[in-house]
Amino acid sequence: MKNRVIGSFIILFLFIGSLSLGSKIFNILMCLCGIISFIELFEIKFEKDKLFIKIMGVLNVLAILANMIIYNSYNYALYIIPILSLILPILIYNDKKKYNITDAIYVLGICYFISISFISIIKICNIDILKCVYIFVVAFITDTYAFIGGNLIGRTKLSNISPNKTVEGTLIGVILGTMIGTVYYYNFIGSDLLFVIFMSLVLSIVGEIGDLVFSYIKRDFNKKDYSNIIPGHGGMLDRFDSVIFIALVFMIFLNFI
Repeated sequence: MKNRVIGSFIILFLFIGSLSLGSKIFNILMCLCGIISFIELFEIKFEKDKLFIKIMGVLNVLAILANMIIYNSYNYALYIIPILSLILPILIYNDKKKYNITDAIYVLGICYFISISFISIIKICNIDILKCVYIFVVAFITDTYAFIGGNLIGRTKLSNISPNKTVEGTLIGVILGTMIGTVYYYNFIGSDLLFVIFMSLVLSIVGEIGDLVFSYIKRDFNKKDYSNIIPGHGGMLDRFDSVIFIALVFMIFLNFI
């Protein structure tokens, strides 16, 4: 537990520190995190084979995220190229054991999922750095205190998907994530208090759902961790599972703010 909490603080300070250097530095960091996340999702299914397909996927994610960083706009051609570059190789391989349409759809899916998720984070940062800090604060507080609360007083298992998650820990994480997220947003950004409370509550719950979704992915592939890139966390996605879903839902809330 000690290593996980310390690791969480290191990650939080790393991202907030990069934000303090400006949105461009932060966005470049998010681009790198997005690429690593794609590789982790790729390797959890394919492990060490299909190097050509992995390279093509990485290049597509890089192109989509780099376009958002440089031009801050959507280029639909960059969403068409992955379809061609990741599906057409099934004709080149011409061997369903090496690369088939199911594999192609999986790689295409994670390419779009990771790209859109990290585009959302980059977009939020470009709109308002304080709002970007907000989604990380909600995710960090919810995740950390759900873990701490679960270890201290957790008794009732929340789901078979993630055996370490407990109802008690989740409630503590959601309550504190909502409270601290509300205090931060209301004081540093400002909006209707009831709306901020509701939004923080929804985002905190969504963060826990995101954690469960990625736990399900690992369980589905019979893996404990994505990788050991981040000591004590099993991979980049273990740090971004909550943030990814929070960022996607927060983009919806931005239409009402």
